[in-house]
Amino acid sequence: MFTNKGRPENTNVPALPDPVAQRRQAPGRPGIASIIANGVKITGTIDAEGAELQVDGEIEGNVRGGSLTVGDTGMVKGDVISESVTVHGRVEGSVRARKVMLARNAHVLGDIVHQSLSVEMGAVFEGQCRYLQDPLSQSGPGTPASPQISSSQEPRNSAFGSGSSVFGEPSSDDRLVSGVIVTGASN
Repeated sequence: MFTNKGRPENTNVPALPDPVAQRRQAPGRPGIASIIANGVKITGTIDAEGAELQVDGEIEGNVRGGSLTVGDTGMVKGDVISESVTVHGRVEGSVRARKVMLARNAHVLGDIVHQSLSVEMGAVFEGQCRYLQDPLSQSGPGTPASPQISSSQEPRNSAFGSGSSVFGEPSSDDRLVSGVIVTGASN
């Protein structure tokens, strides 16, 4: 049915690539995001260490990943530990990440430990936030984060109850300013 009709045969035909090799990623190259679609509900811990995760559905459990985006319809009910977290939807639990971005539709009910935090106008954040140079060096979201520099000797009220915060029990060296724990020298 198909013939060469006088054309010379090509003997230099490349072999078909190995399908397994195609799926492997080159080091340092970003992969495709794993997506929890709208309407999907997952109960349990998600461990996507180093991977990109997009949540448009609902997760009931803790999430660990390289990069987490909670979409407009997404919800996470649990603690989040990630290199970067972008929230457009809802998070009910603590967030520990180097970079945290709360978009205008975001609703976060929980504490945030961060190296970089941005909050767009319209975002709702109910909790405490704390800057740490390396927020991922702590062993987990419930581990108390001790103050890095603290010289204030002002007395501290116990407005945060008994250790329910990601920061653990507040120390007498911390100061409360509009719901945010502030450490460091006061001038």
